[in-house]
Amino acid sequence: MAQESAADTSQPTANQWHRDLLALIVVVASLLGVAVLGAVGIYKGEPAKEVLTMLLPVIGTWVGTVLAFYFGKEQLEAANRTVDRLARQLTSEEKLRSIKVTEKMIPRSDAFVATQEPSELKLLEVLSGLEKQQKGNRLPMLTQQGQPRYVVHRSTIDRFIAKRAAAGATTDDLQKLTMADLIKDPEFGKNLQNTFAVVPKSGTLADAKRAMDALQWCQDVFVTEAGTNAETVLGWVTNGIIEANSRV
Repeated sequence: MAQESAADTSQPTANQWHRDLLALIVVVASLLGVAVLGAVGIYKGEPAKEVLTMLLPVIGTWVGTVLAFYFGKEQLEAANRTVDRLARQLTSEEKLRSIKVTEKMIPRSDAFVATQEPSELKLLEVLSGLEKQQKGNRLPMLTQQGQPRYVVHRSTIDRFIAKRAAAGATTDDLQKLTMADLIKDPEFGKNLQNTFAVVPKSGTLADAKRAMDALQWCQDVFVTEAGTNAETVLGWVTNGIIEANSRV
């Protein structure tokens, strides 16, 4: 949006250019006309005081018109751009409020999820599963009862493995790494604590966005019956889904 505004101000349209040119022609022609009339009046013997009394109000009016045109126009256009941005934001929020999470969520049956214990999930096998399933680069982790536990992004797994490799881990060591190792890591485990929010199935995408924004590292929202962690996950909403549906 900022780029659009910059383009609007830095690249005038053909209509704006013609408008400015027309204004300039009218002002210059009018001033020349006033100057000619004044010269004719003085040439015919009219007192200079009377000529000035006649011309000064005209000149003052034109100067005021020019200032109002050029400065008032910019202020009006800036105000219009501000109103347009606010209108877009309001419209985007209204659009999200009109969409139920159940309409846009990824059903649990369509997602690549893990219900094993973290110690049973080998990281390299997780990466292989994400690649094979082709269902995105995020792994929702649920309990065996289907309750939400974590959402782990592929980039997080990649960075954790790279960190261990840089620290001198062998190929065999890397193959043994599990999700439990990642969770126990002081750096990566801390970020996993706020990776998801939960909303009820009666909620809207606006509710999901607010819940997501309330947590620093959150980019995912689980949908349950009443919106609690103790319930079975029905579906899953990502920040990408919210962004795509907020466009107007």
